[in-house]
Amino acid sequence: MKSRLTPRHAAQYAAAGAAACLCAAVVLAFLLPFAQALLPACSSPADGFSAGSIAALLKTVRYTFAQALASTALAALAGLPAAFFVARRDFPGRRLLASCASVPLCIPPLIMALGYISTFGMAGYLNRMLQHVFSLNEAPLSFLYSFRGIVIVQGFYNFPIIMMTAADSWTQLGSDQADSARILGASERRVFLTVTLPQLIPAIVSACIPVFLYCFFSFMIVLLFGATGGTTMEVAIYHAGRSTLKFREAAQLALVETVCAFCALAAYSALEKKVSRAKALSFYGAPARKKIAPAERLPALCCFLLLGTFFLLPLISIALSSCSPAVWKRLLSLRGFIPALRHTASTALMTAGLCTAAGFSYAAFLRLHDPYGSSSLLKTIPLIPMAVSSVVMGIGMTALVRRGSQFSLVLAQTALTWPFAFRQIYPHLAKVPQDTLDAARTLSAHRLDCIFSILLPCGKNGILSAAGFCFAMSAGDAALPLVLAIPRFDTLSLFVYRLAGSYRVNEACAAGLLLGILCMAVFSISNRMKEPLPQGM
Repeated sequence: MKSRLTPRHAAQYAAAGAAACLCAAVVLAFLLPFAQALLPACSSPADGFSAGSIAALLKTVRYTFAQALASTALAALAGLPAAFFVARRDFPGRRLLASCASVPLCIPPLIMALGYISTFGMAGYLNRMLQHVFSLNEAPLSFLYSFRGIVIVQGFYNFPIIMMTAADSWTQLGSDQADSARILGASERRVFLTVTLPQLIPAIVSACIPVFLYCFFSFMIVLLFGATGGTTMEVAIYHAGRSTLKFREAAQLALVETVCAFCALAAYSALEKKVSRAKALSFYGAPARKKIAPAERLPALCCFLLLGTFFLLPLISIALSSCSPAVWKRLLSLRGFIPALRHTASTALMTAGLCTAAGFSYAAFLRLHDPYGSSSLLKTIPLIPMAVSSVVMGIGMTALVRRGSQFSLVLAQTALTWPFAFRQIYPHLAKVPQDTLDAARTLSAHRLDCIFSILLPCGKNGILSAAGFCFAMSAGDAALPLVLAIPRFDTLSLFVYRLAGSYRVNEACAAGLLLGILCMAVFSISNRMKEPLPQGM
């Protein structure tokens, strides 16, 4: 006997239809601009490829990989010692160090770049202090606008990702194997290299994947600190597609960049699967955190001084540069500031809503149709947008719609950002027992009850976290608004970039501080809301 369609079920079918339309729109918003960006590469002009163009292309590819690999290596070198102290040692300031993990998630890289300009720039705090103390005529610190500067900024900006991922894994490691190695006479160094490090490699590799891709697609930091004689593919694509209007060259660079990103993503994924098989299991609990031993005090001091100088100090300098009331008065008097703030809030809210809806829709589809994760194709689909950069998407969207708008900006951001929402939501749905889903399918009158009655409530925590994360990513994105060049439309991040480019560093720091507070507030609220309320509330 066929069940009657109640208003609740009618609403469920309407919501499911809207979600299907949204997913189709997101797919088209990704495929059409991406194809349009690569289409000029298929043209065959009479001149073809010259030896000079090939050499320039290879130089750009080498520079891109070099800065991405070096930045990732620096992030790992800074993150692993910090992970050890966070996971295994108890000391004043431990919670402050652990809280740094949220900075790369909710603070845009442009803000960190401003902090470095304010601290280590030619007119930064440290250079002015050193010039005053040692009576120097020229700024002694000049590393910022170079390859080293790019690597240092990106490495220390992303080190918390590796720190917390490794610390979480380090906290869960049992001490049985390490204690057995010590009983057999192994030194602490050998215990770390032969026992602890192999157990941590899966976590380190999984953390290096997003860090490498962030550095590989880095745009604003390279645009601000790029040294003469070298540039990345991302910046080269922007200049070719927007400045010199060499669309064929931009398409060729975009094709090479995307292929390289796919290869890097595939290599890291394969390596992650390989090393995850070696992850050891322990039947004993992890040891309790101890105080820092006397022999560890000097390494700990060096580690904390390094992180304080290259991570906390740039963030503090942003607040110092914008603490004057005169700076805020000049900022508020600027004509485009309030519209930029309004555009940022509306764009980020729309992008976060669409990304969360698309991410949950695909996560629910994957959980129901591939409960045991046996389909490699379905698991690969969310990785595809991660191999396409914002600049490539922006150039393709510009070629497709000709005139950028807020709607095209939201579509482009959603097409690139929804996989991050999916990665936040899917682990919560994966925890739902398969027996529960099977029972819901058997006992429910309508097949959508399983999604709305089981998966949606169970995924609430991930949905809230994904919304805050996508809001912060959208609000901090300056690349897509810059490439789309929407008439009379600035977001706060693009407004900050324009202020920094016009050497109004104090006003840029004030606007950047406001942007950082906005992103951190939304991110913090979303994470606070996802926590269960105490009993009796």
